[in-house]
Order: sequence, then C-alpha cells, then structure tokens
Amino acid sequence: MLSERAAEQPAYESLGERDGVELRQYASMAVAATHVEGAFSTSLQEGFHRLAGYLFGGNLGEHSLAMTAPVSMQRRGAAWRMTFVMPSEFTLESLPVPLDARIRLEAVAAKRMAALRFSGRASEEAVKAWTAELMDRLHRQRLHAVGEPILAQYHSPFMPPFLRRNEILVEVRLAAVH
Repeated sequence: MLSERAAEQPAYESLGERDGVELRQYASMAVAATHVEGAFSTSLQEGFHRLAGYLFGGNLGEHSLAMTAPVSMQRRGAAWRMTFVMPSEFTLESLPVPLDARIRLEAVAAKRMAALRFSGRASEEAVKAWTAELMDRLHRQRLHAVGEPILAQYHSPFMPPFLRRNEILVEVRLAAVH
C-alpha cells in the first residue's frame, strides 16, 4: 500500500460544490513565501528547497517545523511565488526568523476561494489547462476571480502521479449583474 504521512492542511469551511468546483472559506493563516525567477519546473524545485531549508532548521534557533500541505505556486510577473502554510500552532509573531533573506513570513487574511482538483503531474501545461478550465466554470457560475490562480500540490514527487492531489485555487467574489 502506498501512503504518506498526513500533513497538516489549512483550515477552511466548504461552502458547497458545483460543476466540480468547490467553494471554500479559508481562515487566516501564516505562510513562509519566496520568489523565484525562471522556468516553472526549476522555480518549483528551487523554491521548494529554499522553503524546506527554513522548515528543517534554516532559522534563528535552528528550530525544525512540521511540513504542511499544500505547497503552493503562483505566477508573479516574470517570477513564481511559492508558499508553505505554517503549522497552526504558530502565529506570525512566534515563528522563528528565517536565515535566508529571500524568505518572508507573511499573514494571509481569511478569504473565499474556488478550488478545482486534478490528479497527475502538475506540469506547466497541465496547470495552464486546468486553470483555463476553472476560469470557464467560474464564468458559467457567475463568479469572478480575484487575483492570480494558485497551484496547490498536496503530495511529494515520490507519490505516483495518478494518486497525487493537485488543485487550482483562486479567490472569488460574485460577478456583478448587468
């Protein structure tokens, strides 16, 4: 049997699902974030190793923090922004300070998000296709995306692709009626 240790995930309330899109209300959370310039796959690797280094002792006090899920990536101009949600036992103020100046600890406000789940490899092409699919479904549901979509990956690269849980997430609000 294939399994991975269950990782803590951010708290949210499911507000329902329609046409394969789940609407969620997320609580506020603390994240560690870094920006990486370059191609999608190399940015994914570099960002992951940088943030994992913080979790595994690359901080003042050399504290080890538990790995959480998902690992999230979001396009920011020519760069990619990767975030790890911090374990819920920590507040932004109680998190150890990163030794790597490229890592920022940030508070993320509570927000309403739409999520579309998919399995397989989260290649740049797959992410583009699933993002377009989510945007189409949101349009049909009269929901308006706010900001850039986020790729959320819940499993390690060692999990067989057909068992991986990936999602495209985007903040939403009701579209104006004309």
